[in-house]
Formats: sequence, C-alpha cells, structure tokens
Amino acid sequence: MSKKYNNSKSALILQKYTPEDIQKLLNSGKFKSEIARQLKIHIRAFNIYIKEHNLSYKPPPYKPSKTPGSQLKNKTGDKFKEPLEKFKEEFAESKRKRTLKELKDAYY
Repeated sequence: MSKKYNNSKSALILQKYTPEDIQKLLNSGKFKSEIARQLKIHIRAFNIYIKEHNLSYKPPPYKPSKTPGSQLKNKTGDKFKEPLEKFKEEFAESKRKRTLKELKDAYY
C-alpha cells in the first residue's frame, strides 16, 4: 500500500482483504458507503483503496422511496371530487380561518 489512508484502523482492515475480495463486494449491488460501513472503515480510505487498485464500481439503480404522506394524498381522492364541492370546502375553510383571525385580533 503506497498511499496513506485516513487512519491506521482503515489500513489494517483493508490489509486483511485482497483486491478480488473487495471487487466481489463492489459487484454485490450495494452502495460504496454501505460496504465501507460493513467493513467498518472510513469511506475516503475505501475510495483511495478502490482507486489505487483500479477496481471498478457501478452504483445500483436509484429506487425512489415511498413516503407515507404521498400515499395518503392519493387515497383521499381529492382529484375525483366535484369541482364545485371542492370549491365550497375550500371557501368554508378560508372563511373559518378568517373568522378566527378576526376574533383574535379586533382591529383586523
């Protein structure tokens, strides 16, 4: 190992593995940061090791996560409501908010 890594702990751990072992881990379909965490080494030391040994890495495809909030919006069915009903609900809500604000501040 000709280059210095960020800390000796990372260097000691990386000495235990051959470049072929690291290449197998890189081909496993995980992100580099996950592999570095699994090996318990610093990500920068891992990147230096990859570059030093000319290892190839292709990141896995991005999978957008489904947030609970977006699923709830689709389940309410707002886009299927009648436009007039939707307008009446929005108008009533804004009227209620305005009334509460007027009661709170007499000089509104």
